[in-house]
Amino acid sequence: MDRQSQQQQIFALVDAMNEALDKQRWRRLPSLHQKLMRLFHEYEAAETSSTELRAVKDRLHVAFAALIERREKRAELLKTRMDKHQQHQEGVLAYSMVNLISEKA
Repeated sequence: MDRQSQQQQIFALVDAMNEALDKQRWRRLPSLHQKLMRLFHEYEAAETSSTELRAVKDRLHVAFAALIERREKRAELLKTRMDKHQQHQEGVLAYSMVNLISEKA
């Protein structure tokens, strides 16, 4: 496999990781990351141009930084939703308790 097609596959895996994040398929991310790193190490061993290798590393760094930022935002949104849900559940429980106590009185 030539280095150009390895680069294309590497960035196709980055795209697949973004798609998994978009579709909230969290469990796919670790296996996609492993595949990407394995392919990158093969590419790194075969690449003879330090300039080309640096360019690919820089693109990967930017892509991973964006993925991490997006994942953190999604995790924060999920946490906010779960907190609201828990507060709602606690409110329903408190209302039920007040209702139960008022029925007994």
